Amino acid sequence: MVTVRNKYTGEEIAEIEDTDLAGAEEALRVAVRAFREVSSMPAYRRRDCLYSVSEYLRSREVEFARTISMEAGKPIRYARKEVRRAEFTIRSSGDEAMRIHGETVPFDVEPRGEGRFAYFVRVPIGPVLSITPFNDPLNLVAHKVGPALAAGNSIINKPTTLAPLSSIRLQEAFGQSGFPDGAFQNVIAGGSSNAVKFLLGSSEIKKVTFTGGIEAARSLVRAGGIKKYSMELGSNSPVIVFDGSAWREHLDDIVDAAFESQGQNCIHAQRLLVEESIADEFTDALVERAMGLRVGDPLDEDTDIGPMITEGEARRVEEWVMEAEKMGAQALTGGRREGAIYMPTVLVDVPREARVWRDEVFGPVTVVERFRDADEAVGLANSVPYGLQAGVFTSDLGTAMRLVERLEYGAVLINDTSDFRVDTMPFGGMKMSGIGREGVRFAVEEMTEIKLAIFRK
Repeated sequence: MVTVRNKYTGEEIAEIEDTDLAGAEEALRVAVRAFREVSSMPAYRRRDCLYSVSEYLRSREVEFARTISMEAGKPIRYARKEVRRAEFTIRSSGDEAMRIHGETVPFDVEPRGEGRFAYFVRVPIGPVLSITPFNDPLNLVAHKVGPALAAGNSIINKPTTLAPLSSIRLQEAFGQSGFPDGAFQNVIAGGSSNAVKFLLGSSEIKKVTFTGGIEAARSLVRAGGIKKYSMELGSNSPVIVFDGSAWREHLDDIVDAAFESQGQNCIHAQRLLVEESIADEFTDALVERAMGLRVGDPLDEDTDIGPMITEGEARRVEEWVMEAEKMGAQALTGGRREGAIYMPTVLVDVPREARVWRDEVFGPVTVVERFRDADEAVGLANSVPYGLQAGVFTSDLGTAMRLVERLEYGAVLINDTSDFRVDTMPFGGMKMSGIGREGVRFAVEEMTEIKLAIFRK
């Protein structure tokens, strides 16, 4: 059995039965059977079923938010926001089910193509395996399940054992939606990886969609072999702040980007790159706001910072910060741990060799670094192997345009932080931040195949 605990109190909140190899084999058989039914459903029925799930979430927002807050340690007001986003993601998937279409392809572009007419359509790819993390345990599942079913696929989800309850309860919603039994299967692998390895290696699984770390992604590809993958692998996101920008008006957004959900967020603002002329003022204001954040029980409405997902993760962040301090970095606030809680931390003078600079910290730590000009800012921003999202605060349109062109990131947000996402936008990164794009329409495209028909007159 897998015991799920309240991340703040440590109390047991549920026990989940392990899925062994036989259970995974049965889950796959059911998903293959369900795929035949889902793929033959008309678009309007898939839409209506997805709308039904969205309404289910809306009617149980309080229950889902409490589940997220307890199993993932997310402060309750952020948990409510996640539920609302999941409602929107599922409803948008229903909308997208009505927009899956092809187009004609001209063949008379060369002489030998004369007398031929062609078109292509998008068809479901087949049973999908999704593997999801703890930090958004409902909406990140919705981002995989919604598009998969909108496209006419069945899907098996493997949520993390650290926070599986939101996914399980979402499966219950789909069980009442009108989709065929088994359209959305849920697998809890427990302490054994045999079930997941079996699913990855099966030729019946046509697509793997994964959110997690780089090393785990490498293991998945080795186990899965040649098949289609979508992978969101995190980041080390910069926010670049120029003199003359409206950063003071957006300071609350910057603080949220640095510390919301304990920094356990792939687009968390890990590095704040600030023009020299305003660096002291900016840093003082940031530190003051960070010191005012309230740490405590995630179910308390006034809590800003809750526990990290495990005490082990909090110790890892502590080790990274201590490493940076030994190299010469200074913690202007925070820099200490209490059990699974790591205090919101602002670092300066961080060497480039320190892990808090070059790797994804995935914790409530942000680094402030000065720059002299735009060229230096771009060099600093691009100096890490990740490239998911970057924020830029500037009042100069030319600077904004140049940075959009030069920053090696999947999205560049002007006069906003890195930590913003609309659930229908193309979401994904460059370099080591992943493969492919999420966002409902774009995920649907990745979960369909193009089939071309050519007619000779």
